[in-house]
Amino acid sequence: MQLFVDSLYEQCNQYKLKTELIIVEWNPLPDKASLKEALSWPVEREYMVTRIVTVSPEIHATFKHADKMPIFQMIGKNVGIIRAKGRFILATNIDILFSDELIQFISKKKLKEGCHYRVDRVDVDTCVLMRRAKDNLLSLCGKNIIRYNKKYGTYDYRELKGAIPVFVKRTQDFVSRIKVFLSDGYPLIHSNACGDFACMAKKNWISLGGYAELEMYSFHIDSIILILGHYSGIREIDLRSPMEIYHIEHSSGSGWTPGGGEQKLFERLKSDSIPYLVWEDLLQYARDLRHTRDPTKTIIGNNKPSWGLGDRALPETIIR
Repeated sequence: MQLFVDSLYEQCNQYKLKTELIIVEWNPLPDKASLKEALSWPVEREYMVTRIVTVSPEIHATFKHADKMPIFQMIGKNVGIIRAKGRFILATNIDILFSDELIQFISKKKLKEGCHYRVDRVDVDTCVLMRRAKDNLLSLCGKNIIRYNKKYGTYDYRELKGAIPVFVKRTQDFVSRIKVFLSDGYPLIHSNACGDFACMAKKNWISLGGYAELEMYSFHIDSIILILGHYSGIREIDLRSPMEIYHIEHSSGSGWTPGGGEQKLFERLKSDSIPYLVWEDLLQYARDLRHTRDPTKTIIGNNKPSWGLGDRALPETIIR
């Protein structure tokens, strides 16, 4: 998270991008330092204001499965979205770094309302956490790539050597998605790793009602708003490489990670009786929307008007 903060501050200064960084500190441990205390904050903050919004353990305890899940990721993101002051909002995570080309593009202020912006996620080795002061962080990421998460599939470039095998697999994935669209109505959207980068105008986040506030593990919940956006007339814009994000690899089983990590995750969720969405749930949601165009008549439904804990006054710390 320190790398995320430092890198973003540097890029906003470099490209003169006025930014409001909202960090939602969900269910903080009482015997641990707060995020304001635990992190170092860069001195030159001309182009960024940071707001830390806290959701107390008492509020967290009101949700189902709160005793087994320390955080409800998408509800937490809604807390930040509903309180954001900017015209455009990017929902992301703390293990993400942005390419310079991506931040430069955003700084040109050409984002449009009615559009949803997506990028490819590039997974990089944890060795970037041990970088030396003289190392260029983004250059280090580029030299330690594990896999690419593209629109229609995830590709491990250590296994798929050469352009031909990659091209063949990407073609197969594209054809597979076409079939799913024709049979189930799941749109041809870039929902792969979409929880790490989702950018829209605030008015569009509001019109869609934010992320679905399901009291379960966050798997697949990030895709629901993309499906809803498609059937609500919001146009997806795929920003091409080198406009991409870098995701620092985490331990196997702590989240969804290809190559065995996903199996460890699901086994852990099942053993703790924590519910989560499966692929069939997303297909059914897409079928419902294709036929009705009414989110209230889907298996997911709509959020309450108070989504994002909008009816609660939450404590906030501002770092100017």
